Amino acid sequence: MTKSGKVIVYAILILVLLAAIFPIWWIFATSLETSRRAYSFPGALWPNGTLHNYIQAWAAGPWLHFLANSVGIGIVTTLLVLMTSVLAAYGLVFVPNRATRIIFGAILATMMVPFYSIIIPDYLIVKDLGWLNHGYIAQIVPFAANGFSVFLLMQFMRSLPKELWEAARMDGTSTFGYLWRIVIPNLKPALATVSIYVFLLSWNAFLWPFIAVANPKFQPIQVGLANLLSTANGTNWTVLSAAAAFTAIPVLILYAVAQRSIVESVSRTGIKG
Repeated sequence: MTKSGKVIVYAILILVLLAAIFPIWWIFATSLETSRRAYSFPGALWPNGTLHNYIQAWAAGPWLHFLANSVGIGIVTTLLVLMTSVLAAYGLVFVPNRATRIIFGAILATMMVPFYSIIIPDYLIVKDLGWLNHGYIAQIVPFAANGFSVFLLMQFMRSLPKELWEAARMDGTSTFGYLWRIVIPNLKPALATVSIYVFLLSWNAFLWPFIAVANPKFQPIQVGLANLLSTANGTNWTVLSAAAAFTAIPVLILYAVAQRSIVESVSRTGIKG
C-alpha cells in the first residue's frame, strides 16, 4: 500500500473511531453538566464537572438491586448459552451425521430472524407456561440458546488440527473426554468472546423484561433506567445521563478487560488446522 493510501485508511479509521466514541463521551459529559449549559453550544462538550447529577440520579431508584438483578440474569444466561452452544457445536463438528447440514442450516436461519418478529409467540408461550411475573425464569430460559454462539464455536473447533481428534480416538479417549480434555481448554478465547457477547445482550435487554416482568423486584437495570425516564418531571436529561453513565460503566470495564480474548478469538476462527 502506498503512503497516500495508508494516510486515507488511517483517516477513515480515525473518523470511525470518533463516531463510535462520541455518543459515549456525550453521555458522560452531559452527566457532568448543569441543566442550563447542557442545552447550549458547546454545552456538554466541555462540562463543568459537577457531580450533583450523579447524587440525584442515585437517589432516584434502588440501583444496587437493579444491578444485582442484571448481573445475576446475565451470568446465569451466559452459563446456559455456553453449555448449550459448546455441546451443539461439538456434536456438529466432531460427531457429524446425515442431518448435520440441515441442523446447521436451521441454526443459521435463527440468526436471520429478528427477535421482534417472534416476540408475540414467545410471550404467549411464556404466558402458557405460567412464567410471566414469576421471578427471573422468563428473562433467562428463552435466551438459553444462541445461534451465533454455536456458529462461532463451530468455526473455532474446525480450526483445531484433525490429528488431535485422530490421536485421541486411537488412545481410547471417549467423545466427552476429548471435549473436556482437549477442546474446551483450547476454546478459552472463543468462550470469552461468547460470554461477553451473551452477557452484553442480557445486560442491554429492555423490551422483553419490560413486558415479561412487571414486578420491580425482578426487573433489570435497563428497565429501572426507563422507569426513571417515565417518572421524571419534565425529564431532567443531565440526571438521566448520569444514570445511563453508571449503568454503562460495568460493561465498559468488562469489555476493556476482555478485549484481548475477543481479538484472539476473531483472528483464530479463520485459521484452519
